[in-house]
Amino acid sequence: MQRALRALTLALVCSSSVFGCSQIIGLGDYTVGQGVGGAGANEAGAATDGGADNAAGEAGTGNSASGNAGSSPMIVGCDGTTPFEPSEGVVRSCILRGGCDPSFSPVRTISTCVTYNTQAALHGESCNLTSLTCAAFEACEHVGVAHSDLCGGAKGTRCENGLAINCGNNSGDDSFFDCNALGSGCGTLTYPDGTLYADCTVDIAPSTCVGKPNDDSKFYCHSGNGQDESRYYCWEGKAFGNSCSSLGNCVDEDETTGGGKASCFLDLQHCTKPATPTCNNNVVNDCSAGDLFQYDCTSVGLNCNTTPAGREYCLAPGCKGDDVDTQCTESCSDDGSQLTFCYGGAPFTVKCADYGFTQCLSGTDSSGLPFAACRF
Repeated sequence: MQRALRALTLALVCSSSVFGCSQIIGLGDYTVGQGVGGAGANEAGAATDGGADNAAGEAGTGNSASGNAGSSPMIVGCDGTTPFEPSEGVVRSCILRGGCDPSFSPVRTISTCVTYNTQAALHGESCNLTSLTCAAFEACEHVGVAHSDLCGGAKGTRCENGLAINCGNNSGDDSFFDCNALGSGCGTLTYPDGTLYADCTVDIAPSTCVGKPNDDSKFYCHSGNGQDESRYYCWEGKAFGNSCSSLGNCVDEDETTGGGKASCFLDLQHCTKPATPTCNNNVVNDCSAGDLFQYDCTSVGLNCNTTPAGREYCLAPGCKGDDVDTQCTESCSDDGSQLTFCYGGAPFTVKCADYGFTQCLSGTDSSGLPFAACRF
């Protein structure tokens, strides 16, 4: 029985906003799915960073994709004539975010990541903005694809040097998680069908799991006695999970009925949604569930514009809100070598090989919308 990868550090994105919510979405695109989670490589370029196989390239040049790092050409907006200059650094880091993560189930698409420069707005992700390789992404996010150096040959699922390494037991890529970086230990658990999984453990009293079921889909909060706030599930009396404290707080949405729906929440500025959108200083101000998210359109060469419906968008020249929402969609070329995503509503095509990946893969998200990414 194989399961979809899950990283314990994250929680589902709220449906109340296109861009996010106060639940932590700042550690990567490997937000809660189904399956065992954990962390990634601790040191960029270390022997256990996913191996030489994961050296995603430093190149990437937008539409021309010539392989010369940092030389993105001008592209045109939705009017077909007005040029604008993309941010190669943001493009590259978002492509790495979509391709270096073992889970092929993004919280936010590459299009959203680039258009709103979401990594700069979410402090848990900003460390990836300067990434040139998957090793750097792993050092930021503490999760990575386990290549042949970790899962090749007879190597199997295990804990090794603080890494929770899962080989051949997830429906996605083999993965490794850095439990040391998440402030926890590493342990293994065995499913009723005999499948072994490795995951990060939480250093809390064994009595915490008394009366709780073996269920890695039910998460609880733990805090007190000077310890970090943690989000955990129980298996055979052992707590598996991670600390929330580096980014926010743990809140169980179902605590009044016994718990089991805990999430890590960001500490954000509270807000009241304005009657009229403003786009002050070319910044999108997204008030979602009482929490303020701010996205700097200038940082990616776009302009903030409002719609009659009261939405604010970062848009390329000549583009409208509909171009961002529905008209422009992510896709792969017929031969699987190129990725097309949407930059402020305008189609933008890159060669995956220029970023160190072997192919473009596409899928459908939980809302039925298409997405694509460069992958190994």
